[in-house]
Amino acid sequence: MKTKNYLTLIGASVVLSFSSCDPSTDTPTPIECTVNAPSDYTFEVDGSSTVSFSGQTARLGMAEEILSMLGESSTTDVAVLNQMYTDGTGFSDVTLDASGKNLRGKTASYQTATVKSYVQAQFDAMLVDYATNVAPAMAASTPAAPGTAGMIGSRELNAKGMEIDQCFAKGLIGALCLDQIANGYLSEAKIGDGVDNSSRDVNSSNNYTAMEHHWDEGFGYVYGLEPDVLSPNYNAAIDPDGSKAGSLLNKYLGKYENYRNEVYTSFVNGRQGIVENCSDVRDTEAADIKVALSNVIMSKAESYLRDAAAYTDQSDD
Repeated sequence: MKTKNYLTLIGASVVLSFSSCDPSTDTPTPIECTVNAPSDYTFEVDGSSTVSFSGQTARLGMAEEILSMLGESSTTDVAVLNQMYTDGTGFSDVTLDASGKNLRGKTASYQTATVKSYVQAQFDAMLVDYATNVAPAMAASTPAAPGTAGMIGSRELNAKGMEIDQCFAKGLIGALCLDQIANGYLSEAKIGDGVDNSSRDVNSSNNYTAMEHHWDEGFGYVYGLEPDVLSPNYNAAIDPDGSKAGSLLNKYLGKYENYRNEVYTSFVNGRQGIVENCSDVRDTEAADIKVALSNVIMSKAESYLRDAAAYTDQSDD
């Protein structure tokens, strides 16, 4: 059974299909002004932080809890999964329920209505497949076989040999994280010169301009679950408590030292460009982020495809 080969190809194709940033359209322009950027993502006005991305932290937290259910639960009900993905409620973490956020509404949300509907339907189908076919097979300890959902070792597979949790995660990397960053929050519509970058209420908790906040929200889709965004943890991909470091796109970014340093620095420099009203720096750094994050995804997809080719070479004719 060529399950792993098939799974790997599927995982790569999901990432490629949902990665919607075209680096060729985001060529950096020469920087005509300079900024005095901090060493980390610290931005304040009158001693009060102007950084806020709580919505992104909530959505990444939702994704992590759903993925844990797709990878471990043998009793999952599709109604529960739909409630979590679509409504943003039903989580063990009560702060997620209270956030007012959800994942489905932001999945492929910067695509055309037709594409958005198609992509969201794919995610819906994955949840149905897991709850209807994979979870019962896990509960019965059914061995996986071509056309039959079940287990191979510790892997829970659907009838096509796909790990639903992996496909769901890889899909969100592109359809949620990259789409929101590249096509949403770092787009001209969100950070262009026509966006408000002067109005702020120093007496409120939202002590930021609209442009600053949009940039922070893009930042949040990468670093929203980092314990300390001033010093992102990429230590050998394993945290001291034994858990894997990083979430979704940030997890992949952590595997490429050159890109992870570039992306973080560009987010800092671009944010300072907004603070100092230097649109040249802002736009150049935004373009660099889009290209770097796209390259991270493409690099990982390439490695999946090469692994799949190796398994193909070892299979019987």
